[in-house]
Amino acid sequence: MTIDSYFPTLFRAPLKPDLPGTGFEVVLLPKPNEEFDNFEIRAASYPDLKRETGAEKIFRLSVFITDKQKLLFLAPAGPDESESIKDLMFCVLEGLFILEKLEIVPEIGIISGGREGDAGRNARVDQTLLDAKTLQSLLDKENISSQNYTILIEDAVKKANFLIIPDSLSGELILRTVAGIGEGREIGNILLFKRPAQTKSLASKTIYIEQLTEKANPKDAEILKQALLSANLGNND
Repeated sequence: MTIDSYFPTLFRAPLKPDLPGTGFEVVLLPKPNEEFDNFEIRAASYPDLKRETGAEKIFRLSVFITDKQKLLFLAPAGPDESESIKDLMFCVLEGLFILEKLEIVPEIGIISGGREGDAGRNARVDQTLLDAKTLQSLLDKENISSQNYTILIEDAVKKANFLIIPDSLSGELILRTVAGIGEGREIGNILLFKRPAQTKSLASKTIYIEQLTEKANPKDAEILKQALLSANLGNND
C-alpha cells in the first residue's frame, strides 16, 4: 500500500490554510541535522513552542506503519513526561479528535507495564496497571470504547490502531524501535499542546509535525500534512 492510501481525507481536495474559515495551518518542523547535537537543538525549540502556544506540556501523537503494513497512532511519545491520568486522558481526547477528522475509525488499546499477574512485584508496574484500569473506567463514563491489553502490545496491534502508552519514555522507545531500527516506517509525530485548564485552547491555529528517526522520509510527513489540511482540523464541528 502507498502511504496516501491510509488517509481517506486525501481523496478530496485539500483546503488552503490561508482561506477564510479554515482557521489553521500545518507546519513541518525540520529533521535533526546529523552534524549537530540533535537533542539540544530539538529540545531548545520546545520552550519556544510552549511560550507561543501557552502550553504547559507537549506530547507527541506518533503516526507510523508497522512491518505488517498496519497504520498505528501512539501517544504519549515525549517530549514531556506524562505524569498523571489527566495527561493520558488529554492524549486520548486529542488523538481521537485527530483520528475522527482524518476519517479513521479509532480502536483504542491501553497498554500498561505488566500482566495482571505481575501486580505486587514492583511499585511502578503496579501503578501502570492501576492507571490503565482507571483510564478505561474514565473512558467508559464518556462512552468511549477502549480495550485494556496490559503489557501485551503484540495482541493490541492485531485490533487497535490507537495505542495509549503508560508514559512518554516508553512511547518514544516503541516508535524508535519499530520505525528506527525495525522494519516499520515513521510517518510523523503530531505535537499535542496541553494548556492549563483555565486557558482557552489554541489547538486549531497551528499544527506541528516532526520526525524523529534517521531513516524517516520527509515525503511521508508531507503526506500527513496534506491529510490534515484536507481534514480541516480548524473546524471543530
